[in-house]
Amino acid sequence: MQTNNKLKTNHQLSIITVNLNNKEGLSKTLASIANQSCQDFEYIVIDGSSTDGSVALMQNTSFIDRWISEKDTGVYDAMNKGIALATGSYLLFLNSGDQLFDHTVIENAMPKLTGEAIIYGNLKQVWTDTYRIHYFPEKLTFGHFLNQTIGHLSTFIRSDLFEKYGLYETEYKIVADWAFFTKVIVKENVSVKYIPDVVGTFDMNGMSSDPVNFEQINRERRQFLRKHFGRFLDDYEQHEHTLQILKRIQSSKGFRWLKALGVKKFQ
Repeated sequence: MQTNNKLKTNHQLSIITVNLNNKEGLSKTLASIANQSCQDFEYIVIDGSSTDGSVALMQNTSFIDRWISEKDTGVYDAMNKGIALATGSYLLFLNSGDQLFDHTVIENAMPKLTGEAIIYGNLKQVWTDTYRIHYFPEKLTFGHFLNQTIGHLSTFIRSDLFEKYGLYETEYKIVADWAFFTKVIVKENVSVKYIPDVVGTFDMNGMSSDPVNFEQINRERRQFLRKHFGRFLDDYEQHEHTLQILKRIQSSKGFRWLKALGVKKFQ
């Protein structure tokens, strides 16, 4: 492990970056970190033994507090290594290629880290030739997590959650961050706070956004849901299926015609 001599005065927040042979993406992430108006955080980089010049880039970056470069079993194994090294009360995962939305993100976020277990904001999603701001719901439900998630790079996670509920489950190669959020928010009902800020900029051309991986994503999600929710998932899905049937009936021409005739059963 490499440690720089620069010491932070406040470890309220640790930002963790994982990287593997993505020097170009790492350069963008480092530039985003360096550009922050508030530098009062701990910064850690976990590299998977890159051979593309990433190590030299880390060696020549003075504001990295700790970094390692060694083999790992995947992105979530690397993120778990970052958790083990971090000293902050809150953790933010800004992986190689990710960027903070603008230079004031950390300055604006610090006063809002007020003790809740999960504090999440919004994302700028970037494709090759376009982008959009993705706004997450203020209320997170089981239904939301069945099909969606919250952004790992726009979510501040209180570090003691990993001690209490476990690290990222590396059996899931693509959705372990979704699995962690679903477990602690839905199953364990930890405290959650939404902040309306745009926190991160996410490259939508990455692993979890690749259509080739959709089948594996769905398979891993089903595996997790069966493991942690069992028969309750069956009950919920049956309820949702019934609601969808009712909605289709209500929107049908026959339903509207009977209602227009004043048939009370359909009022």
